[in-house]
Amino acid sequence: MAGAIGPTPKTCSVASNVEDPVFRTTHFDECKEAYKEQIRGLVMGGAHIIFIETIFDTLNAKAGIVAYIEFFEEEEL
Repeated sequence: MAGAIGPTPKTCSVASNVEDPVFRTTHFDECKEAYKEQIRGLVMGGAHIIFIETIFDTLNAKAGIVAYIEFFEEEEL
């Protein structure tokens, strides 16, 4: 069984003021934790394949990858 994490309506990379990261709608760690929670649910539900969907934001994709790595390091599955 396979499952997908994301996409999210928020982006880590794009801000209303590109020069100032404070204006971003979400932050990397928030996005990573949300993805990790999704991964936990999918794995506990029996998924063996995890797809990372982010539409266009590469920083969100990185958060998904880091969440995946951290989840399996922490859970030792």
